[in-house]
Amino acid sequence: MSRRDLKRLHIIREILEKRITQREAAEILELSDRQIRRLLKRVEQDGDQGILHKSRGRTKRHLSA
Repeated sequence: MSRRDLKRLHIIREILEKRITQREAAEILELSDRQIRRLLKRVEQDGDQGILHKSRGRTKRHLSA
């Protein structure tokens, strides 16, 4: 995980532990409230790996010529 991913995960954990609000997290991470809700849902479903982009590690479908 990158530093950015670790920071996001830390902030999401803070929300889950009720230390900060979703709105505060959105300001810290410079994301929308909606994106914070999406991240929360993915972390609740998939655990820590939910913070990562789904296509990480896959090869590109369209290679440039």
